[in-house]
Amino acid sequence: MLLPLSDVAFSTLARLGHVAEVALSGMDRPRIGNDLFGAFGRDFATADGRRVMLVGLTARQWAAIVEALGAAGAIAALEARTGAALARDEGARFVHREAISTILAPLVARLDLATLGARLDEAGATWSAYRSVAQALAEEPGLSTANPVFEEVAHPSGARHLTPGSAASYRGEARAPVPAAPRLGEHTEEVLAGVLGLPAAEIGRLRDAGLVAGA
Repeated sequence: MLLPLSDVAFSTLARLGHVAEVALSGMDRPRIGNDLFGAFGRDFATADGRRVMLVGLTARQWAAIVEALGAAGAIAALEARTGAALARDEGARFVHREAISTILAPLVARLDLATLGARLDEAGATWSAYRSVAQALAEEPGLSTANPVFEEVAHPSGARHLTPGSAASYRGEARAPVPAAPRLGEHTEEVLAGVLGLPAAEIGRLRDAGLVAGA
């Protein structure tokens, strides 16, 4: 099987619609920041200085955002003013995203992240907080030993830190222990013998000449 990374990139770009869009319109897609193309999705600032991403791609997701933020009246007024059917037309949500964001931004800004998150979860909304790596390490269970992908591992450097194993888990099979980083030269002989097919005598000669070294 051949799988060039360039072909992975090109096919992904095409399957996301970018290639067809430019081929048919003759124009590049404009930059829209963090907005979700084709529906509603945008990041907002909370009262405690955090940022959250809200996504209203499906009708259910959209209804949950409106419910959680108590925005039904303002959204209904926007629909009456524009003739848009925001509840059932995701494209209309994209077209009117600036007006929608003008309504939602102050509603989000008056709540801290914990309060906002509780309301969004209760309504069944699709959302997530933006986090730095430091914030994720402090807050995200998926980036901790609570996730079986990760273990605290001691490395040859002397440092001990969170280290991932395979991202794949197989039903009915125990996960292998997460290995430490290899020591410099740890696999020299293995590579020379297994990949290059060098005999032990030749590897010994290279060692004696100082051209290669083991761990």
